[in-house]
Amino acid sequence: MKKYSYFQLFSYVFSILFIIAVFFYWKIEIKEYVIVSNVSIKIALGISVIVSLVCFFFIYKKPTFNKEIKNLLIFPLALIMIIFILVYFILSNIVYFTSGEISSYKSSYSYVEGRRSCSGIKINDESEGEVKICAKIVHGNIYETGNAEVLKKTNAIGFELISAKTY
Repeated sequence: MKKYSYFQLFSYVFSILFIIAVFFYWKIEIKEYVIVSNVSIKIALGISVIVSLVCFFFIYKKPTFNKEIKNLLIFPLALIMIIFILVYFILSNIVYFTSGEISSYKSSYSYVEGRRSCSGIKINDESEGEVKICAKIVHGNIYETGNAEVLKKTNAIGFELISAKTY
């Protein structure tokens, strides 16, 4: 019989709370302002497929793995989704915390309401197409259509929206 200590219990609880806090920080502070480029998303999807197939190969070799058709189909797909979410999380953090070239451009905008996310403006970016900017970083009147000047930090993986000013 194993004896568990309070130190082990506290370390598990602290680890779980830390992971939850990091996720909420990412959801509130990083996710709304970072846009990962389409090329980086395709590379992340390819990496997640390869890593999940390698992991599935090692799990499949275990004698305790239930080799039903349902498990053979669902398990690799679940691994692909989980690994892709982790890789996207890492990529968006890299874009947010690394330096890049700061640039600005002007574009027309329109107001967009947010159901589950923040409301703001929708602009046409020269590299990524239509981009939504939350009202938290937009200065000026967002409820009318017009022009906006967007300030962003760009690096090889994607870009971070710093601010926008409507006029």
